[in-house]
Amino acid sequence: MPEPAARVPLITVGGFLGAGKTTLVNQILKQADGQRIVVFVNDFGAINIDYDLVQARDADRISLKNGCVCCSLNDDLVGAVAGFVKQTSPPDAIVIEASGIADPRALDSSLKMLEAAGMTRSDAKLYVLDAANYHDLDFDDAETIIDHAAVNDIVLLNKADLVPPPACKKIQELLSEAAPFTQVIETINCDVARDMILAAAPSQRNTAQRPEPANDHHPSSHHDDKYQSWSCEFDGLLDRQKFEVFAMSLPGKCLRAKGILRFSDTPDHPQVFNLVGYRATLEPKPEASANERIRLVVIGFAKDFNQAALEASFAEVVAEKTSGRSPQASSPNGLES
Repeated sequence: MPEPAARVPLITVGGFLGAGKTTLVNQILKQADGQRIVVFVNDFGAINIDYDLVQARDADRISLKNGCVCCSLNDDLVGAVAGFVKQTSPPDAIVIEASGIADPRALDSSLKMLEAAGMTRSDAKLYVLDAANYHDLDFDDAETIIDHAAVNDIVLLNKADLVPPPACKKIQELLSEAAPFTQVIETINCDVARDMILAAAPSQRNTAQRPEPANDHHPSSHHDDKYQSWSCEFDGLLDRQKFEVFAMSLPGKCLRAKGILRFSDTPDHPQVFNLVGYRATLEPKPEASANERIRLVVIGFAKDFNQAALEASFAEVVAEKTSGRSPQASSPNGLES
């Protein structure tokens, strides 16, 4: 797991025309919970309809017209993202909604440039797949969508309520064969729990000067039956090598993991841990204190969640523990972030 300098989390949203990309972006914004999220929206054409559909302030919403953000406008994208990151108060996260005709891999060069410059880190690569219309596509388009979906961390199998379960299962099987390292979540209107998408962004920035939202946001209760989480918080230190082993065991067992960690070899330098799909990172926590508490949350599907196994595995990672709450299982309403 690389350990780059602290950067602004960047989320990409891809998907074929009409799959629900803008719906997903709006779901992200609705669950921002006081964070400042900058949204880049692109349509291939002179009239950018999605710009008017995304619910965000004009100052934090960038419309890239007359071309695809994944090809002809790459330079503009890099410059625009860099402009926000260099602000005195940079955003908590950046979301890029790519054109419906774009190959997600074409964004890689821009993302690598921004990461190499220490400006952003790829927090999550999301792809929206239209379950309702997938089986009506011709062979080439259907193959292209699976090919595009395979390079993302999480695929939202959207409009799952509009097709019979066997049809969803068939798409799941296609994705499993083509993209064994991609997590798949069935959704309706791209409604997915906040912590599946916005991982460690809130904890990476100094929130002392940002006004607290009037009301704490919690995901809708209907998420409770679908997802389950395990969390712990205590004063102590972790064994780095053992944690690496623990982290590598998580993909396939969970959808998302995040936390603030302290290791016995660098006790005065807390790290931010983020895992989405099969990709994990560790990076220094900005404005950290030497007595930072260890906090970890692991989220997965309730039907596959094994709390006892997680507790036993993580117990082997702890090098020194002084005080704090014992690990606990909870619904998304109990997540700490």
